[in-house]
Amino acid sequence: MNWIRHKSHSVFFKIFLSFLAIIVLFGLFYAVIFQLFKTSLQKEIIDNSQRSVHDTAERFNNQFSRLQVLMFDIYNQSELIGFNNQLRHHAGNEVNYLKARDVMMQMRSDIYNPLFFLEDTLIYLRESDFVLSKSGSGDAAYMFNRSYTSPMYPYSFWRGYTGHPESFKLLPASTYRINNDLSEKTLMPFVYKQPDSSYEVIALIDIDKAAQSFFGESNDRALAILNAEGQVLYTLGSMDQDQLPPFEAGQKAVLKDGTYYFAEAGSDGLTYVSAVPYSHVSSQLSRLTGGLLLIFCLSLGVALAASYFFSRRLHKPVKQILTTVLNRASSSAMPEPGSVTEYDLIQNRIQELFREKEEIRDRMNKHKSVLTSYSYISQLKSINTDISEWEDFLSDDGSFIVVLYHIRFRMNPVYELPLQTDQAVRHMLEHIHLITAERYPGSHTFQIEKNEIVSIFKREEAARLEELLLEIKDMLNEEKELFLVTIAVSSQVSDSSEFNQAYHQVKGLTAQAPLLEESQIVTTQRVLPTTVNLSPPQEKGLLDALQSGSDGRSLQIIDQALEAMQRKEAGIAQFRFFADSVASKILSYMEMAQIDKASVQSLKQWSARLAECHCLSDYQGVFRQLVEASCALVRKKKDTGEEPLIAMFMNIVHNQYAEDLSLDYLSAKLNLSSAYLSVYIKEKTGLNFSDHLLGIRMNKARELLACTDLTVNEISQRVGYLNITSFNRTFKKAVGMTPGAYRRQHVVQTHASGS
Repeated sequence: MNWIRHKSHSVFFKIFLSFLAIIVLFGLFYAVIFQLFKTSLQKEIIDNSQRSVHDTAERFNNQFSRLQVLMFDIYNQSELIGFNNQLRHHAGNEVNYLKARDVMMQMRSDIYNPLFFLEDTLIYLRESDFVLSKSGSGDAAYMFNRSYTSPMYPYSFWRGYTGHPESFKLLPASTYRINNDLSEKTLMPFVYKQPDSSYEVIALIDIDKAAQSFFGESNDRALAILNAEGQVLYTLGSMDQDQLPPFEAGQKAVLKDGTYYFAEAGSDGLTYVSAVPYSHVSSQLSRLTGGLLLIFCLSLGVALAASYFFSRRLHKPVKQILTTVLNRASSSAMPEPGSVTEYDLIQNRIQELFREKEEIRDRMNKHKSVLTSYSYISQLKSINTDISEWEDFLSDDGSFIVVLYHIRFRMNPVYELPLQTDQAVRHMLEHIHLITAERYPGSHTFQIEKNEIVSIFKREEAARLEELLLEIKDMLNEEKELFLVTIAVSSQVSDSSEFNQAYHQVKGLTAQAPLLEESQIVTTQRVLPTTVNLSPPQEKGLLDALQSGSDGRSLQIIDQALEAMQRKEAGIAQFRFFADSVASKILSYMEMAQIDKASVQSLKQWSARLAECHCLSDYQGVFRQLVEASCALVRKKKDTGEEPLIAMFMNIVHNQYAEDLSLDYLSAKLNLSSAYLSVYIKEKTGLNFSDHLLGIRMNKARELLACTDLTVNEISQRVGYLNITSFNRTFKKAVGMTPGAYRRQHVVQTHASGS
């Protein structure tokens, strides 16, 4: 007890106890916050599942609405009505089967639209027992029993189908065997038939593809679609009707047999039920809980270690002072103990220190200069360079091979490059240097640029170089979530003076490398795609989408172009060129739309991020941010007025009509293709570019002829015609008389009206 009481007054004990009190306080605070967070997180996971089934219901509702419009249009085609009447009242050669072909051609354009998720659309002419489809026409028995075979919907089912009081009817999905491609698919029939009608339209929906698009693919979730009577129309995943729990009025989530069921009633009368195992929710909580608990334990361990460490550090100097003082102390009486034992001892020995003051001062004066300079002497040998390795390389007359490691750091979830990239490159340099130097002592490895490492191998080492590079590639691929490396290998170079040529060769190979999401080795040049820009239809579609503020359509066009380049294996430099080109078009339109400069400047910051993209997902993510921000500004701005592009076009033509204007000049100024600009002007104004320019020039020429004394030659030049003969011919064709005749006629009319 005396030992404990004695130690409790020490500096170490008091400081360590203070640290422990703070740690305990923060630990309790963390436990409370963690419990609250865990409860809210579980609710958030459940709410997220509920939102997922709600979004799925909305997407299906919109899809079925689009199909209803499509089926209604097909049903009411004049060609279909006429063809059906001919089949009912005529026979043989009297029936015009070309009408059936027109109906099928129209159907194909809609069926092949991927947004409808249609396998086929069948038109069943009941009285004639005849069916039209995308691939042809034929007898109903053949179509339903051979072309589209289903045990649930054979020919006898459709022959006896009497319709429904409603015009549109969704039938349960069934497995169909499709004779055309000998495959099986799960299709959902969607029937449209008017009462007392002699034919009906049957849309066969590829429900698996639609469900995977709207609900997503997941191994531990399931989806069921129920009609108004509670009958299951379709299930994605493992779910039976007997498993579905009853839902009370207004109840949207039920936990049954270890599974959460989420229901959402759509406006189309269907009910969508999502099944998520409780283990899915609990596993997310467990992972997060385990992670947070591990962090807490690590934090607690670090805090305890730091507390002990800092307590010892604060205690050690005092203990050393006491040791020095006690070693010189005389046997004098001890003062009354205070709250801190160490400082009491210092107080007790202070008098002896004063007696030794003069002696210590003399000794310190003698050694002051030595003590002052001693601490700086050992800081001079910290420089390490690779100059000796360069000298060895330059002095070697043998041939060699250059290997370039081009490092591209991937962006994080907020589309920013990670920090400490320089440190990561240095670590990579050290690792590559160790591997290559161990295998090939004569090799040299350097860092050329901030994201480039170069290794040089002698000719005799080239035979085994492929094995080494494959090993380095596998090592780098272990961190492909953080960075991607393109390893380019040059051809053999015979002299060190040709190093610059070899370096430019491997630089070119890295620019030609495909945009893969893994490290790769490039040894030879390849043929690149010739076109890496938006096609005129895509450019027009993008501009139209931007003008309407549709970020979804804009992103779809850009993503399609990026994915097409990925399929064609475009090079890294080509992706950069394409990204800069599209971003430039977007920013140009923002300026034409008269968006304020501060907002455009923020868009330019996102555009600058494209230079840091190194994989397809990076480009798609940054373009998503740029396009969504741009369309939001357009929607905010778009509350009045005419089209900004047309306004700018008219402003240029009215103010620069006297210059040598051309469609190519305007397209370059507006950053658009001339073909697209010509079509756009014609579409929006009803006149093409030359008609606008001609009209403005002729109106100005008539004004100058009537109101000035300028000669015809001067007027010709003022309205943009350097050749007076061309001006006279154009003016006569536009006005019906020559410029001189027009001026004389105007003078006569003026005198006549004045008299």
